[in-house]
Amino acid sequence: MRHIRLAGLLVATSATAIALSGCSVIAAFTPHVDSDIFDTAKELTPSVTAAFGSPAFIPADATIIRVDYDTEGTGAILTYTSKTHFAAGTCTKTTSIPKPSVQDSWWPVDGMPKEAQSCPGGWAAFAIGDQVYASVAKN
Repeated sequence: MRHIRLAGLLVATSATAIALSGCSVIAAFTPHVDSDIFDTAKELTPSVTAAFGSPAFIPADATIIRVDYDTEGTGAILTYTSKTHFAAGTCTKTTSIPKPSVQDSWWPVDGMPKEAQSCPGGWAAFAIGDQVYASVAKN
């Protein structure tokens, strides 16, 4: 009788452990990434950008602004089209191009420059033609 109780307890404990670890595994693979697309820079109000950090370097002529950001606050990537690339006086120093913590199919794999521009808010941005890409890491 004692062995039956121990076997039952072992089965119940194992089932609970498997169920709890399954939740952890699911959480690990569930993306915490949201995305938005804005037609123009005018749509980037402080209330909109609060979720991913202010991209103050985006110039007024920017169009089709696409952003993916981690909802747990660990980073973001964005892209937009602009002939002027950056707002005047914002991205004046160079930096290395960090590996973004957020990924999407529109992020370039090839043809990236060797360095990026260091922009306000911790963003690192670079242009390929008139398409600008930027990433930021958040803690």
